[in-house]
Amino acid sequence: MKTILLTALALTFSVSAFAADPASDPMSDPKMAAMMKKMQDYATPGEQHKKLAEMAGNWNYTSKMWMGADDRNPGTSNGTSVIKMIMGGRWMQQDVKGTVMGQPFEGMGLLGYNNVTKKYETFWFDTMSTGGMHGLAKMENDTLKDSGKFTCPADGKERTYRTEWKMIDANNSVFSMYGKGMSGKGKEFKEMEMTYTRAK
Repeated sequence: MKTILLTALALTFSVSAFAADPASDPMSDPKMAAMMKKMQDYATPGEQHKKLAEMAGNWNYTSKMWMGADDRNPGTSNGTSVIKMIMGGRWMQQDVKGTVMGQPFEGMGLLGYNNVTKKYETFWFDTMSTGGMHGLAKMENDTLKDSGKFTCPADGKERTYRTEWKMIDANNSVFSMYGKGMSGKGKEFKEMEMTYTRAK
């Protein structure tokens, strides 16, 4: 990012110089022109971003939470979600409001597609922690498969997680999170499931 900003700054001065002396046009340098093309491609939203934009709107959800692999009585709750595209269609922002274990809950997620790495990037923050979650994802058959890391409050250690967000159709989707619970040991199990329905 620092390199991009410095390059942009240098180009600003170069353009000013070109206004006074057309012979000094920086774009006449093939290497500079190629670099500018790469920067433009990196910054321009593509088909993947348009796909994310299809999720924009207001949603209702029902969630289930399991405390362990043998938990047969998941906690349930309901809430709402507002999804919108920000920063010129480059990022999808999701704002969630509901309850968790009977307590008010708010969460915010960011989801984007990196044109250079060819991977989706995810970020999540909520009122249940002062830390965030960050992952990398790929789309397979209309299912966004994400994996990342977070800090466990039980022991302060870094843990991994994975999620699957299945886009069933324009008005329905299911988000599932998998992990090993607070202990971080044993077999993986489904920790949470959120069933989304577009609000009418």
